Amino acid sequence: MAKQSIVVELDDETIRSLAVLGQPNEVLARLADSAIKAVHRPDHQRRARTDESLRIERDKADDRDAEALGPLEQRAAVDAMLERAERRRDLAGILAHERQATDEDLTGERAHVDTLLVDQREANARMVRATIHAHELADAADAAMERAEESARELRRVAEFRELFMGILGHDLRNPLASIVTSAATLLRRGHVDEHDAKTAARIIRSSQRMSRMISEMLDFTRARLGGGFPIERQPTDMGDVCRNVVEEFEAAIHLEVEGDVTGAWDQDRLAEVLSNLAGNAIEHAARGTVARIKAYAEGAEVVVEVSNQGDDIPADVHPFIFEPFRRAKQHEKSATGNLGLGLYIAHEIVLSHGGTLEAHSVGGTTAFVMHLPRRSPSY
Repeated sequence: MAKQSIVVELDDETIRSLAVLGQPNEVLARLADSAIKAVHRPDHQRRARTDESLRIERDKADDRDAEALGPLEQRAAVDAMLERAERRRDLAGILAHERQATDEDLTGERAHVDTLLVDQREANARMVRATIHAHELADAADAAMERAEESARELRRVAEFRELFMGILGHDLRNPLASIVTSAATLLRRGHVDEHDAKTAARIIRSSQRMSRMISEMLDFTRARLGGGFPIERQPTDMGDVCRNVVEEFEAAIHLEVEGDVTGAWDQDRLAEVLSNLAGNAIEHAARGTVARIKAYAEGAEVVVEVSNQGDDIPADVHPFIFEPFRRAKQHEKSATGNLGLGLYIAHEIVLSHGGTLEAHSVGGTTAFVMHLPRRSPSY
């Protein structure tokens, strides 16, 4: 490597400062040699050398302040300055590390705060929705309460109507009707009327009896629909006696069969009403020249009663609804007995009240109503 020449011009003060470190010529030679090497060193080595040069320059400044000190004291001062410089560098590094850590912590805190704000907004939105829903539930509860109160008022109105309706049918209509029947019967018994008037009186009695049956049916229907069913008063009953009493009520011939033990705990008057309705229908719809039949027989823990007749079958479109109110087999024809189409409905409800069943079968010209009655109810 070719030698390089460096010319350095120093003022008197600098020369005096350098004298402390050694002979000026020797110091200058070292500086020159260092400068030449620095030119060819890598960047990190040049940076290290530059730091060393800066340190030397600082030392120069401190040396000027320590010109009056001796060699040993000057060396101690230089060491102290170097130690302080080292501590400052260490402190600067620590501060830089802490500043970086603080920046990272602040970044994390900002992200956490942002998350908390999002969560808070969501919580606020949920609270608003919950408040709205609570108000809606309160409104729905108020509406339900109003509907319940209206239902209670409606039930009271229905109960009042039931009592009024049953009172009108049971008292206000039956009493004058009974007076009509009694008066007509009295005229016939006295025999002071001619044949024409006797027929008129008889017609009055028949019409009054038909109206009485209609009133009874309406009372039973109202009691079933509005009064919660039929009240049943059970007592030991012989179904054979009930059947015989019903047969005696009709002028038409009815064939009666009773087999085995047909006793049980039932409401005798109610079952008589059922059999009277069934027998009346059988007689009304029986074919000319035939008779209605009633058969009662034992079947284990039940008693079965069948009421049948020969005639037209129940129409297929009517059969599924035969026990519904105001239904008749021939809707377009007027009933000869003044029935309203409530007899089968009432009979069915009475049998159900006894815990039994009532079914209708109509095929091949034979129609039969079959009643199954348990001998005793579970509570009897």
